[in-house]
Amino acid sequence: MEKEKNLIIGSIITLIAVIFVVLNTSPVAINFGFFKVKLPLIVILVVMVIIGMIIAWFFVRDKKKKR
Repeated sequence: MEKEKNLIIGSIITLIAVIFVVLNTSPVAINFGFFKVKLPLIVILVVMVIIGMIIAWFFVRDKKKKR
């Protein structure tokens, strides 16, 4: 039952993230200090969501190892 609950919650969060990303497509400039990059906001948001998923995966994996 816990897996189904997590799947539903994850699906809802993913759907909200996808809607948010698709609605924000205008180009933005990112200043890295030494240089600037101009990219569509959709690319930046997708990359940030993927980085967040990877970080969450590492925390869950670490938590399972401790058990």
